Amino acid sequence: MKCMIILIGMFLCGSAAFGLDHYFLLRVSTPQMVSSGAGIRLGQRSGQLRPTLQGDLGVGGGRILVGLDNTGESRFGHAFKAAILRSWLEPLSIDAGQTFMGLETEWSVKRLVVHAGGYRRISPGDDNWIFSTGLGFVF
Repeated sequence: MKCMIILIGMFLCGSAAFGLDHYFLLRVSTPQMVSSGAGIRLGQRSGQLRPTLQGDLGVGGGRILVGLDNTGESRFGHAFKAAILRSWLEPLSIDAGQTFMGLETEWSVKRLVVHAGGYRRISPGDDNWIFSTGLGFVF
């Protein structure tokens, strides 16, 4: 436990030194239902699109996203991301235990974020294509 606290502290302190900006998300979306996430953006805050790595965990699944993002940094923001989504437990409108790959876009007004994306199944299962939408807040 002590090692985990030390590693988190080093990450948070080191992020400022290397120009990393971290953020947190809370959202309601399909197929994940309720989810929370965290991410890091490379470079200094500038209002411009910056490289981003993000992870989300929800009741119905989890996602790893990589792309360009500036949501929540200014009055209006947007993002473009590639993502891998894995469903589990009770996802909305799809079966659990499937993996999808797709593209998403996000738009933000201050801290409010809306996203939409399309995903193609890359694992065995019944659902070939899914559409994902969500609404949440970035901190």
